[in-house]
Amino acid sequence: MPHLAGFGKALPEGVVANAALAAEFGVTEEWIVSVSGIRERRRADAGETAATLAHRAALGALDQASLAPSDLGAIVLGTGSSPRRFPGVSADLQRLLGAPGIPAFDVPLASAGGIFALALGVDLASRYGPVLVVGAEVMSRLLDRPPRVKETAILFGDGAGACVVRPGRGPVEVADIRIASDGALGDDLSMPAGGPLAMNGRTVILQASRKLPAAVRDLLSRAGLTPADVDLYVFHQANLVLLRQVAKTLGVEESRLVIDVDRYGNTSAASMLIALAGAAEAGRLTPGSRVVLAAFGAGFSWGAALLNVTASV
Repeated sequence: MPHLAGFGKALPEGVVANAALAAEFGVTEEWIVSVSGIRERRRADAGETAATLAHRAALGALDQASLAPSDLGAIVLGTGSSPRRFPGVSADLQRLLGAPGIPAFDVPLASAGGIFALALGVDLASRYGPVLVVGAEVMSRLLDRPPRVKETAILFGDGAGACVVRPGRGPVEVADIRIASDGALGDDLSMPAGGPLAMNGRTVILQASRKLPAAVRDLLSRAGLTPADVDLYVFHQANLVLLRQVAKTLGVEESRLVIDVDRYGNTSAASMLIALAGAAEAGRLTPGSRVVLAAFGAGFSWGAALLNVTASV
Protein backbone atom coordinates (compact mmCIF):
# COMPACT_ATOMS: atom_id res chain seq x y z
CA MET A 1 0.00 0.00 0.00
CA PRO A 2 1.65 3.28 -1.08
CA HIS A 3 1.60 6.34 1.11
CA LEU A 4 2.05 10.10 0.84
CA ALA A 5 5.24 11.21 2.56
CA GLY A 6 5.38 14.96 2.04
CA PHE A 7 3.36 17.93 0.85
CA GLY A 8 4.25 21.31 -0.62
CA LYS A 9 2.66 24.33 -2.27
CA ALA A 10 3.78 27.51 -4.00
CA LEU A 11 1.67 30.59 -4.67
CA PRO A 12 2.75 33.80 -6.38
CA GLU A 13 2.84 36.96 -4.29
CA GLY A 14 0.79 38.90 -6.83
CA VAL A 15 -2.87 39.22 -5.85
CA VAL A 16 -5.79 40.08 -8.12
CA ALA A 17 -8.69 41.26 -5.97
CA ASN A 18 -12.30 41.41 -7.09
CA ALA A 19 -12.23 45.20 -7.26
CA ALA A 20 -9.88 45.15 -10.27
CA LEU A 21 -11.97 42.59 -12.16
CA ALA A 22 -15.23 44.33 -11.30
CA ALA A 23 -13.87 47.54 -12.81
CA GLU A 24 -12.56 45.73 -15.91
CA PHE A 25 -15.81 43.95 -16.74
CA GLY A 26 -18.39 46.40 -15.42
CA VAL A 27 -19.77 44.13 -12.72
CA THR A 28 -19.88 44.40 -8.93
CA GLU A 29 -17.58 42.71 -6.46
CA GLU A 30 -20.68 41.24 -4.83
CA TRP A 31 -21.68 39.57 -8.10
CA ILE A 32 -18.29 37.89 -8.41
CA VAL A 33 -18.57 36.51 -4.88
CA SER A 34 -22.15 35.37 -5.45
CA VAL A 35 -21.32 33.28 -8.53
CA SER A 36 -17.90 31.96 -7.48
CA GLY A 37 -17.20 32.53 -3.79
CA ILE A 38 -13.82 33.93 -4.84
CA ARG A 39 -12.55 37.18 -3.31
CA GLU A 40 -9.01 37.15 -4.68
CA ARG A 41 -6.70 34.99 -6.73
CA ARG A 42 -2.91 34.81 -7.22
CA ARG A 43 -1.11 35.92 -10.39
CA ALA A 44 2.43 35.00 -11.43
CA ASP A 45 4.79 37.84 -12.25
CA ALA A 46 6.86 38.04 -15.43
CA GLY A 47 9.67 35.95 -13.95
CA GLU A 48 7.49 33.13 -12.68
CA THR A 49 6.48 30.08 -14.70
CA ALA A 50 4.59 26.87 -14.05
CA ALA A 51 7.99 25.19 -13.74
CA THR A 52 9.39 27.62 -11.15
CA LEU A 53 6.21 27.36 -9.09
CA ALA A 54 6.35 23.57 -9.40
CA HIS A 55 9.97 23.64 -8.26
CA ARG A 56 9.12 25.56 -5.09
CA ALA A 57 6.24 23.23 -4.27
CA ALA A 58 8.37 20.16 -5.01
CA LEU A 59 11.19 21.30 -2.72
CA GLY A 60 8.68 21.72 0.10
CA ALA A 61 7.29 18.22 -0.42
CA LEU A 62 10.74 16.66 -0.68
CA ASP A 63 11.92 18.43 2.46
CA GLN A 64 8.90 17.20 4.40
CA ALA A 65 9.51 13.68 3.10
CA SER A 66 13.22 13.90 4.05
CA LEU A 67 14.22 13.11 0.47
CA ALA A 68 16.64 14.63 -2.01
CA PRO A 69 15.81 14.99 -5.72
CA SER A 70 18.32 12.21 -6.38
CA ASP A 71 16.13 9.82 -4.36
CA LEU A 72 13.21 10.16 -6.77
CA GLY A 73 12.18 7.39 -9.13
CA ALA A 74 9.81 9.44 -11.30
CA ILE A 75 8.11 12.83 -11.75
CA VAL A 76 4.47 13.18 -12.87
CA LEU A 77 3.04 16.65 -13.38
CA GLY A 78 -0.55 17.67 -14.08
CA THR A 79 -1.14 20.95 -15.91
CA GLY A 80 -3.44 22.61 -18.37
CA SER A 81 -1.23 25.63 -19.04
CA SER A 82 2.04 24.30 -20.41
CA PRO A 83 3.66 27.10 -22.46
CA ARG A 84 4.67 24.67 -25.21
CA ARG A 85 3.40 21.44 -26.72
CA PHE A 86 6.54 19.49 -25.89
CA PRO A 87 8.51 18.85 -23.84
CA GLY A 88 6.21 19.44 -20.91
CA VAL A 89 6.60 21.44 -17.73
CA SER A 90 7.91 18.26 -16.09
CA ALA A 91 11.09 18.47 -18.20
CA ASP A 92 11.81 21.97 -16.87
CA LEU A 93 11.06 20.82 -13.34
CA GLN A 94 13.39 17.86 -13.70
CA ARG A 95 16.17 20.19 -14.84
CA LEU A 96 15.55 22.61 -11.98
CA LEU A 97 15.64 19.76 -9.46
CA GLY A 98 18.77 18.23 -10.95
CA ALA A 99 17.25 14.74 -11.16
CA PRO A 100 18.20 13.36 -14.60
CA GLY A 101 17.68 9.84 -15.85
CA ILE A 102 14.25 9.16 -14.34
CA PRO A 103 10.91 9.28 -16.19
CA ALA A 104 9.34 12.74 -16.10
CA PHE A 105 6.13 13.51 -17.97
CA ASP A 106 3.05 15.72 -18.00
CA VAL A 107 -0.63 14.88 -17.67
CA PRO A 108 -2.15 17.66 -19.82
CA LEU A 109 -5.56 17.89 -18.13
CA ALA A 110 -6.82 21.17 -16.73
CA SER A 111 -8.44 20.77 -13.31
CA ALA A 112 -8.34 16.94 -13.29
CA GLY A 113 -4.58 16.75 -13.86
CA GLY A 114 -3.79 16.57 -10.15
CA ILE A 115 -5.87 13.47 -9.41
CA PHE A 116 -4.70 11.75 -12.62
CA ALA A 117 -1.04 12.50 -11.81
CA LEU A 118 -1.58 11.11 -8.31
CA ALA A 119 -3.16 7.92 -9.66
CA LEU A 120 -0.18 7.40 -11.96
CA GLY A 121 2.24 8.14 -9.12
CA VAL A 122 0.55 5.53 -6.93
CA ASP A 123 0.93 2.89 -9.65
CA LEU A 124 4.52 3.84 -10.49
CA ALA A 125 5.83 3.94 -6.92
CA SER A 126 5.99 0.16 -6.52
CA ARG A 127 8.23 -0.13 -9.59
CA TYR A 128 10.31 3.05 -9.48
CA GLY A 129 10.40 4.09 -5.84
CA PRO A 130 9.40 7.57 -4.61
CA VAL A 131 7.36 9.51 -7.17
CA LEU A 132 7.04 13.28 -7.11
CA VAL A 133 3.48 14.27 -8.03
CA VAL A 134 2.90 17.92 -8.93
CA GLY A 135 0.08 20.11 -10.20
CA ALA A 136 1.27 23.44 -11.61
CA GLU A 137 -0.59 26.18 -13.45
CA VAL A 138 -0.09 29.70 -14.73
CA MET A 139 -3.64 30.15 -15.96
CA SER A 140 -3.38 33.94 -16.05
CA ARG A 141 -1.37 33.89 -19.30
CA LEU A 142 -4.03 31.82 -21.00
CA LEU A 143 -6.78 34.13 -19.81
CA ASP A 144 -4.94 37.14 -21.23
CA ARG A 145 -5.40 35.78 -24.74
CA PRO A 146 -8.19 37.65 -26.53
CA PRO A 147 -11.09 37.63 -26.20
CA ARG A 148 -10.81 38.06 -22.44
CA VAL A 149 -14.17 37.28 -20.79
CA LYS A 150 -15.42 37.69 -17.25
CA GLU A 151 -16.73 34.11 -16.94
CA THR A 152 -13.19 32.72 -16.87
CA ALA A 153 -11.19 35.76 -15.75
CA ILE A 154 -12.95 35.85 -12.36
CA LEU A 155 -12.26 32.18 -11.67
CA PHE A 156 -8.70 31.19 -12.32
CA GLY A 157 -5.47 31.75 -10.41
CA ASP A 158 -1.86 30.60 -10.54
CA GLY A 159 -0.02 28.20 -8.25
CA ALA A 160 1.47 24.76 -7.68
CA GLY A 161 0.97 21.90 -5.26
CA ALA A 162 3.01 18.74 -4.74
CA CYS A 163 3.26 15.52 -2.80
CA VAL A 164 5.59 12.53 -2.70
CA VAL A 165 4.21 9.01 -3.15
CA ARG A 166 6.33 6.30 -1.54
CA PRO A 167 5.82 2.53 -1.71
CA GLY A 168 4.76 0.69 1.43
CA ARG A 169 2.95 1.76 4.55
CA GLY A 170 3.25 5.23 6.04
CA PRO A 171 1.44 8.03 7.83
CA VAL A 172 -0.99 8.87 4.98
CA GLU A 173 -1.86 5.68 3.16
CA VAL A 174 -3.61 5.59 -0.20
CA ALA A 175 -6.32 3.00 0.38
CA ASP A 176 -7.85 3.33 -3.09
CA ILE A 177 -7.86 5.64 -6.10
CA ARG A 178 -10.09 5.64 -9.18
CA ILE A 179 -10.05 7.76 -12.33
CA ALA A 180 -12.40 7.96 -15.32
CA SER A 181 -13.04 9.93 -18.52
CA ASP A 182 -15.77 10.57 -21.07
CA GLY A 183 -14.80 12.56 -24.14
CA ALA A 184 -18.35 13.07 -25.40
CA LEU A 185 -18.45 16.62 -24.04
CA GLY A 186 -14.73 17.33 -24.21
CA ASP A 187 -15.13 20.49 -26.27
CA ASP A 188 -17.06 22.15 -23.43
CA LEU A 189 -13.78 22.67 -21.54
CA SER A 190 -10.96 22.94 -24.01
CA MET A 191 -8.16 25.08 -25.37
CA PRO A 192 -7.11 24.97 -29.02
CA ALA A 193 -3.42 25.38 -29.77
CA GLY A 194 -2.59 29.04 -29.38
CA GLY A 195 -6.22 29.92 -28.80
CA PRO A 196 -8.24 31.11 -25.80
CA LEU A 197 -9.73 28.92 -23.11
CA ALA A 198 -13.20 27.71 -24.10
CA MET A 199 -15.56 26.83 -21.26
CA ASN A 200 -19.27 26.11 -21.33
CA GLY A 201 -19.82 26.95 -17.69
CA ARG A 202 -23.34 25.55 -17.51
CA THR A 203 -22.27 22.15 -18.86
CA VAL A 204 -19.13 22.00 -16.71
CA ILE A 205 -21.04 22.74 -13.50
CA LEU A 206 -23.83 20.32 -14.40
CA GLN A 207 -21.43 17.47 -15.15
CA ALA A 208 -19.17 18.18 -12.17
CA SER A 209 -22.11 18.33 -9.77
CA ARG A 210 -23.12 14.85 -10.95
CA LYS A 211 -19.77 13.15 -11.51
CA LEU A 212 -18.01 14.23 -8.30
CA PRO A 213 -20.62 12.86 -5.84
CA ALA A 214 -20.98 9.70 -7.92
CA ALA A 215 -17.20 9.17 -7.96
CA VAL A 216 -16.98 9.66 -4.20
CA ARG A 217 -19.86 7.28 -3.49
CA ASP A 218 -18.40 4.62 -5.80
CA LEU A 219 -15.00 4.92 -4.16
CA LEU A 220 -16.45 4.67 -0.66
CA SER A 221 -18.76 1.79 -1.49
CA ARG A 222 -15.71 -0.25 -2.53
CA ALA A 223 -14.43 0.19 1.03
CA GLY A 224 -17.80 -0.41 2.69
CA LEU A 225 -18.03 3.23 3.75
CA THR A 226 -20.54 6.08 3.40
CA PRO A 227 -19.88 9.82 2.98
CA ALA A 228 -20.60 10.27 6.70
CA ASP A 229 -17.61 8.03 7.53
CA VAL A 230 -15.17 10.52 5.97
CA ASP A 231 -13.58 13.15 8.20
CA LEU A 232 -12.19 15.50 5.53
CA TYR A 233 -12.91 16.18 1.87
CA VAL A 234 -10.26 17.78 -0.34
CA PHE A 235 -11.87 18.64 -3.67
CA HIS A 236 -10.62 20.47 -6.73
CA GLN A 237 -11.31 24.10 -5.86
CA ALA A 238 -13.47 24.97 -8.88
CA ASN A 239 -15.67 27.50 -7.14
CA LEU A 240 -17.34 27.72 -3.76
CA VAL A 241 -20.85 27.33 -5.16
CA LEU A 242 -19.96 23.94 -6.65
CA LEU A 243 -18.14 22.79 -3.50
CA ARG A 244 -21.19 23.53 -1.39
CA GLN A 245 -23.48 21.82 -3.90
CA VAL A 246 -21.36 18.64 -3.89
CA ALA A 247 -21.26 18.62 -0.08
CA LYS A 248 -25.04 18.98 0.05
CA THR A 249 -25.51 16.13 -2.42
CA LEU A 250 -23.26 13.91 -0.33
CA GLY A 251 -25.02 14.98 2.87
CA VAL A 252 -21.88 16.23 4.62
CA GLU A 253 -21.30 19.45 6.53
CA GLU A 254 -19.30 22.26 4.95
CA SER A 255 -16.96 22.09 7.95
CA ARG A 256 -15.60 18.81 6.54
CA LEU A 257 -14.45 20.51 3.35
CA VAL A 258 -11.05 22.08 2.76
CA ILE A 259 -11.79 25.48 1.22
CA ASP A 260 -9.17 27.87 -0.12
CA VAL A 261 -10.79 28.90 -3.41
CA ASP A 262 -11.90 32.17 -1.81
CA ARG A 263 -8.22 33.16 -1.38
CA TYR A 264 -6.45 31.48 -4.28
CA GLY A 265 -9.11 31.15 -6.97
CA ASN A 266 -9.39 28.08 -9.18
CA THR A 267 -5.80 26.94 -9.74
CA SER A 268 -6.94 24.17 -12.10
CA ALA A 269 -4.76 21.02 -11.96
CA ALA A 270 -2.83 22.44 -9.00
CA SER A 271 -5.84 23.17 -6.79
CA MET A 272 -6.44 19.79 -5.17
CA LEU A 273 -2.75 19.37 -4.29
CA ILE A 274 -2.51 22.95 -2.99
CA ALA A 275 -5.56 22.30 -0.81
CA LEU A 276 -4.08 19.01 0.43
CA ALA A 277 -0.80 20.70 1.34
CA GLY A 278 -2.75 23.41 3.15
CA ALA A 279 -4.72 20.80 5.08
CA ALA A 280 -1.49 19.11 6.17
CA GLU A 281 0.00 22.46 7.16
CA ALA A 282 -3.09 23.31 9.23
CA GLY A 283 -2.99 19.99 11.09
CA ARG A 284 -6.21 18.69 9.54
CA LEU A 285 -4.71 15.32 8.56
CA THR A 286 -5.15 13.83 12.01
CA PRO A 287 -4.25 10.25 13.01
CA GLY A 288 -7.20 7.91 12.60
CA SER A 289 -9.00 10.11 10.08
CA ARG A 290 -10.25 9.25 6.62
CA VAL A 291 -9.69 11.76 3.82
CA VAL A 292 -11.23 11.82 0.35
CA LEU A 293 -9.65 13.65 -2.58
CA ALA A 294 -11.66 14.31 -5.75
CA ALA A 295 -11.45 16.39 -8.92
CA PHE A 296 -13.29 16.95 -12.18
CA GLY A 297 -11.99 18.67 -15.28
CA ALA A 298 -10.98 18.65 -18.92
CA GLY A 299 -11.70 15.56 -20.91
CA PHE A 300 -14.22 15.43 -19.25
CA SER A 301 -12.18 13.51 -16.68
CA TRP A 302 -12.65 12.91 -12.98
CA GLY A 303 -11.42 10.80 -10.10
CA ALA A 304 -11.34 10.26 -6.36
CA ALA A 305 -8.94 8.82 -3.79
CA LEU A 306 -9.37 7.52 -0.25
CA LEU A 307 -6.59 8.21 2.25
CA ASN A 308 -6.21 6.68 5.71
CA VAL A 309 -4.18 8.81 8.11
CA THR A 310 -2.36 6.48 10.50
CA ALA A 311 0.10 8.84 12.17
CA SER A 312 0.89 12.53 12.58
CA VAL A 313 2.06 14.33 9.45
